[in-house]
Amino acid sequence: MAKKAAQYTEHAVAAMASAKSIVIDQPTILSVGLEVVGTAPLIQNRFSQKSVEQMLRKHMGISVQRESKKPREVLEDATDYNMDKRVSLKPTAFKLSMLTASIQLKSLKKTQLRAALFVQGNSIPITYGSSTPGMDIVRTSGIGRVPDIRFRPYFHDWKARMIIQFADTLTVQTVVDLLNRAGQVGVGEWRPEKNGTFGTFRVERHIDNPKELGEVMQECSSPMVPLTIPTWALDMEISPEILQKIFASQTEESEAA
Repeated sequence: MAKKAAQYTEHAVAAMASAKSIVIDQPTILSVGLEVVGTAPLIQNRFSQKSVEQMLRKHMGISVQRESKKPREVLEDATDYNMDKRVSLKPTAFKLSMLTASIQLKSLKKTQLRAALFVQGNSIPITYGSSTPGMDIVRTSGIGRVPDIRFRPYFHDWKARMIIQFADTLTVQTVVDLLNRAGQVGVGEWRPEKNGTFGTFRVERHIDNPKELGEVMQECSSPMVPLTIPTWALDMEISPEILQKIFASQTEESEAA
C-alpha cells in the first residue's frame, strides 16, 4: 500500500509540474473602423411595443380588436432607435449580411466567421439626407390572401460608421472586401437577400483617426430601445397551439413582404 501511495504521489507531482509548463496563448484580436454609404434607400420595420402586446394577447387566447391604423404613428413605431434617440441598426444586421456574403467566397467558411467576426457596440446609428413615408400593398399568403397596407419609413442617402473586430486569421483587406460584398446582400426590409432592392451599401472609407474612432465607439455603445414585457402578461399562460398558429401566419406574411 505504501509503495502504491508513493507511486501515486510521484505521478501527481509530475502532472502538476507538467501543468505549470503549459502556456495558453491568448488570441490576437484586431479591429478596423469603416464607414459605409447606402446605394439604395434603407427601409425599417420595427415591431412596436404596441404590436408585441397585441401578439401576446393573441398567444394567450385573449381576443384582440383590430384597430384603425394612423400612418404617422405606424411610421414612428416602425423606426428603430437607440437609447440616444438616434435612428439605428442592430450590429448583427451587418454581421449577418457579411456571413451571407461569405458563401460566395470558397476560401471563407461561414461557421468559422461566426466566431472570427464581431461588429462592436450595441447599435449602429445612421445619418441620412432625408426620410420619406412609404406605403406598400402587401398580399399575404394563405387561403384568405387578404391584401394589407404597410407603412414604413424610407431613409435616403444614409451612412453608418462601425468598428469591426476580427481574429488574426483574417486580414483587414479581407474584412473590407467582405463588408463590400455584404453591401449587395443589404440590411433592413426588402433587401436583396429578401428579394428586394433596398438597403444596399458600399464601403466608403477607412476610419483611422483616433479621435473619430473614439466617437464611433461612444455612439455605438448606446443600446437599442428594448421591448419590455408588460406587467399584466407576466403571470399569464401562453397556449402552445395558439403560439404555433400565430407563428405560421407571421411567417406567411413575412414571406409575402
